[in-house]
Amino acid sequence: MNALILGLVTLPAALVAFALEGRRKNVAPPNQLPYTWGFYIGMSGMLLGIYAAFFAFYTSISGAENASITASVYLFFAAVWGPAGYFAIKRRKWAWVVSTIASCNPVWWIANSVYGHNRWDEFDSGA
Repeated sequence: MNALILGLVTLPAALVAFALEGRRKNVAPPNQLPYTWGFYIGMSGMLLGIYAAFFAFYTSISGAENASITASVYLFFAAVWGPAGYFAIKRRKWAWVVSTIASCNPVWWIANSVYGHNRWDEFDSGA
């Protein structure tokens, strides 16, 4: 399972994050801090949202006993992770908070809290 997550989420998200950071450096003000971790968080969320939507579809057509409940849970995660990931890439405060909480990982919460605290003024309120 860890190899699957590494191959489907972690590596693609890291590659896209480095590419987006390289592109951001060309147009960003010179004093702006790098945002590679933010791009990684956002891309991870978007990928997880896409995969959750795929699993919801697959579960709904599988004909399993509790398929509707399982598909509903997957759709909920797709609705949370996908948009939060997209808007975390766009530096929205609410998306950063939602994607951090939705990770359900205390280590991730600590790392993102420290990183988010250091970047809080750079985040757009999304208004």
